[in-house]
Amino acid sequence: MKGNIGIYLACSIVIACVFQYMPMSQSLIGLKPNFLLLNTLGWIIFVPKRFGVGFSAIMGLIYDLISGSLIGINIISFTLVSAVPVYLIGWLSYFSLKQRCLFILVTILFFEAFNSFLYSFFDIPTNLVQIFFVSITSVCVWPIFDICIRKIPINGPTQHSQF
Repeated sequence: MKGNIGIYLACSIVIACVFQYMPMSQSLIGLKPNFLLLNTLGWIIFVPKRFGVGFSAIMGLIYDLISGSLIGINIISFTLVSAVPVYLIGWLSYFSLKQRCLFILVTILFFEAFNSFLYSFFDIPTNLVQIFFVSITSVCVWPIFDICIRKIPINGPTQHSQF
């Protein structure tokens, strides 16, 4: 069971994609968390030796392809955002859940602001208030990702315990 990290990864990506693009009413669309980014950050935080900037670039490409946005905007954003947990390699997994939630809040705020900045270059309208709502709802959903990815059995010295 410990050698099936690829199955867990594939399942988590598919589930994140389904939740990311699940239909919602137009009035609630601004409250939808960024599931793909949360999934990416979870894998980078808890399995830092196997997942890094390249993984986040691939996830950004997936986000670009399934969202229909300009190819490259989310690749750049995902890669830039993932550089911080890669730099803090493994430390974030030792933080408490509250500290990781604060980190995720700041990270999602930066991601959404940077995406809005990039969209402004292409005259694509963005709602700046949505940045805060997406960040708050993403932080509310983060503990689910945190607990699920932390519970995955991983081979080798990359698994961190909370004790």
